Amino acid sequence: MNYSKFKILFFVCCFLFAASVLAQETIISGKIENNRFTQVDLRLLYKNDAPSLGNTKINADGSFKLSIKLPATDLYKLVFGEGEQVPVCLSPNQNIELVLDANNLQTIKSVKGSPGIELYKTTTEMFSSAKMLLDSINSVLQADKEVKFYNEFQSQFKPFFDANAETDAFCVQVAKTTDSLLQFVNSKVVKGKVKATETDAFIYKSSNFIKEIITQYVKYTNYVNSINLFYDLKNNRDSKFEGFYTGVDGYLDFLERRNSEMENKFAAFKNEAESYLTFRDSLQMNDLDRKKKEKNALQTKIIELSKRCPSLQGTDINLSDYARAADGYGKYVLQEAQRNVSAIVQKYQTFFNNEMEKRNRAIVDYLLAHKTDLTVLMFLDHFPRDQYATLHKEVIKALYEQYPAQPIVAERYKIETAPATSTAVGAIAPDLAFENPEGKILKLSDLRGKVVLLDFWASWCRPCRQENPNVVKVYKQYHEKGFDVFSVSLDKDKTSWIKAIDTDGLVWPNHVSDLGYWQSQAAKIYGVSSIPATFLIGRDGRIIAKNLRGAALENALKEILQ
Repeated sequence: MNYSKFKILFFVCCFLFAASVLAQETIISGKIENNRFTQVDLRLLYKNDAPSLGNTKINADGSFKLSIKLPATDLYKLVFGEGEQVPVCLSPNQNIELVLDANNLQTIKSVKGSPGIELYKTTTEMFSSAKMLLDSINSVLQADKEVKFYNEFQSQFKPFFDANAETDAFCVQVAKTTDSLLQFVNSKVVKGKVKATETDAFIYKSSNFIKEIITQYVKYTNYVNSINLFYDLKNNRDSKFEGFYTGVDGYLDFLERRNSEMENKFAAFKNEAESYLTFRDSLQMNDLDRKKKEKNALQTKIIELSKRCPSLQGTDINLSDYARAADGYGKYVLQEAQRNVSAIVQKYQTFFNNEMEKRNRAIVDYLLAHKTDLTVLMFLDHFPRDQYATLHKEVIKALYEQYPAQPIVAERYKIETAPATSTAVGAIAPDLAFENPEGKILKLSDLRGKVVLLDFWASWCRPCRQENPNVVKVYKQYHEKGFDVFSVSLDKDKTSWIKAIDTDGLVWPNHVSDLGYWQSQAAKIYGVSSIPATFLIGRDGRIIAKNLRGAALENALKEILQ
């Protein structure tokens, strides 16, 4: 072989090899406004423990230049600080110019040279516009004159209502204590006198009744006077809400009836009762209350005072009736105000829902238009698969044609192309195989031959946690007879999941989860969109019943296993 030709061929090969290596280099020229970071790392987006693929220092002015030799187009993240990162879709041989803001890394200010990052920028802006819409509607709602009126009314009326409820109790107590005084005096006075041996006890107990009447009446008047100082529900009314004030007037009417009853029946009597106490106190201060003459005088005043007790026939009943009626009107007024607010809020909510549907449709259409870009994967799970099945299928099919080896795409493609399964009663239960807390794969099919409760739950699901004691009970009752539980958690935090298993005493060993939260693959296989959700599976692997809880589950197991 000619050596010179071989030498030329060798250098050509080296050149081509070098060119191929250089062609893999992606360069990100970045600028961070309001910078507070010192370094940027590039890592795979979907692996928490992924090693750094490259890093560089960030200059004092926030500029940086990161050069990386990428093996393939994939989802990555620029990591700036603890938990602070920017997801990006990068390809080999890109020259990217990127501007970020350290105060809001999720919003990309500008980008050149990367269709994937441009797609991310546009899509996040579309999502941000939805949030801006919500903020705008909330602002308009808070400024709505009707909402402000009803909210301000409730904030004023509620303490007024609560104070009057206490006042009603004072009024009823005045009437009942006055009646108790009258009955006590009548029971002890015979022919205008009290037995000499009972004089001291008579004066003591009667005085306590009189003191209690005054105390409760003073509380009543103090409340009424202070309430009227702080709250005025009669004047300065907005004519636009005239109809609403009908209920308010009904409430105020019963308060006026109560006040009239108290004034007419007890005001004068309360003054005479105070005169009696003043006389008794003066005797005590001069140490005269132990003398027979003064005791007789006190006794006589009590008897005379009792004769001037107001006519109590039906008084306490009237006051109780007024209190109940006022309470009913007051609660109606508060509920009516809340209903009116709710109706207005619902109007805004309906508008928001309609607008969000339009915006979601626009985002979905935009994602479908770019379904061959891996960046779409970052947003796919914002749209639940059970509601947007077409979106998921089309995107995953298109991405699989472009990136069949990409791990997320490959996994999703298996799900999308898996044969349809039925979870109807009578159908063979689809098999599940997921990791337990120790990382071991457990299969639902391993329990074939037993009666199994497939239980979808989560540590954060309160109804699930409330149902757990019932599941524990039937497990302990029927496990020895061939019953088992296969628990699938929709948790996203492993520590919370394990703690809940221990706290609730879920003693069976079959606990699995992919920590996918609402994106749980097991939940998708069984079409579970809310939890708790249960499937009772027979020994032959067929579904016997769904969502049996408490006594219903116990009765079913009793029928099957006994």
